[in-house]
Order: sequence, then C-alpha cells, then structure tokens
Amino acid sequence: MALITLELWHLIDLALPMLILLIAQCIMMYLYGMFVSYRLMGKNYDSAVIVAGLTGFVMGSTSNAMANMNSVTEKYVYSKTAFFVVPIVGSLFIDFINIGIIYGFIGFLY
Repeated sequence: MALITLELWHLIDLALPMLILLIAQCIMMYLYGMFVSYRLMGKNYDSAVIVAGLTGFVMGSTSNAMANMNSVTEKYVYSKTAFFVVPIVGSLFIDFINIGIIYGFIGFLY
C-alpha cells in the first residue's frame, strides 16, 4: 500500500542530487577498491573477487556482494576464500560493528 500511494512526482527535484551522489559513490568505490582494498588483500585472484564483493556490499547489501562475486566466478574460477570471507564480514561482523556505532551515537547525543 505504501508504494501504491507514493507520489513520485514530488521527488523529481531530488533526481539530479541523487544521481550526482550515486556517480560520486561509484567513483570513490572504484578508487578504493582498486588502489586500497585490492592491494591490501594481496593482489591475486581471490582479492579481485573480494573487491567485487566489497563493491556489491558498498552499493547495496550482502546479497549484492554475493551476486557480484558469483558473476565474476562464473566467468573465471570459483574462489573459496572470497565466498568464505565476504558473507561473514558482510552479514555478521558488520551487524556487531553497527550496534557499537549506534550505541556510541546515542551516548553522544544524550
């Protein structure tokens, strides 16, 4: 019901700022993935698949990360390390870190 009653024409003024933010996020993620994450992970095939997962995670969620890694490994070779590390970090550890961040901000604001 919420999507049916949503009046999208009221959001047209936000289209350009959202597009600019999305392009900036893509550029920053490319630079971070290529020059920081790939190099820190070891400059090998596993690190390339992990960077693909990181890109999916940054652009959406853990399911995007899994889809990105699946696309890469379907074209090349399966990566056990990437499919072990990315889902654990993306779904489990991030939840614990987010709890700490939320409690930290709540403590800071009150």
